[in-house]
Amino acid sequence: MFTHIPVKQEQFLFLVVEGMTATAAYAKVYGEDKSRAVCEAAASRVLSSVKVKARRQEMLAAKAAATPITVEYLTREALATATEARALGQGSAAITGYQLVAKLHGLLIDRQQTDVLIRKPSASPQSPDDLSAEDWLTEYASTKLIENSTEQVEPPSDGGSEP
Repeated sequence: MFTHIPVKQEQFLFLVVEGMTATAAYAKVYGEDKSRAVCEAAASRVLSSVKVKARRQEMLAAKAAATPITVEYLTREALATATEARALGQGSAAITGYQLVAKLHGLLIDRQQTDVLIRKPSASPQSPDDLSAEDWLTEYASTKLIENSTEQVEPPSDGGSEP
C-alpha cells in the first residue's frame, strides 16, 4: 500500500532514508534560512507523524528490496546482527554470526564425509568386490578372438647384409 503525504514531506523523507540527518534534510527541503534549533524541532515533529512513519517504513522496505544481495551486503548484515547479539549477551548467536562471515569469506569450510561402496568393475550388487581382468573379460565383456594368420610376414630388410 502507498501512503500519501505532501510532496515536501516525501522529499524530506527521501533524504532521510538516503542517510542525511533529519535536521539537514529539513533545512534543505524547507529552506536553509531557518535556525538549527527550528530545523531540529520541525524535523522531529514531521518524523513523529503517523502518516510519515508509515511512508518511511514503505520507503525503507522498497530500498531493502532493491538492494542487491552481495557478499559485502551479507557480511555487513551478519556483523551487525552478531554485534547486536553480543551487546544483548547472546554469545551463541554472536558466534553464529561471526561463523557466517568466516564462511562467506572462505575462512571456514564445512566438510562432509560420504562413505561410498565402489564395486569395480561392475555396479551389480551380486558381483564380487574384486575380479581379475581375465575373470571380468570372460563374464562381462564380449570379445572377438583375433586369429593370427598362418603366413609370417618378414620384416623389410635394410638392404645391408643378411643375418
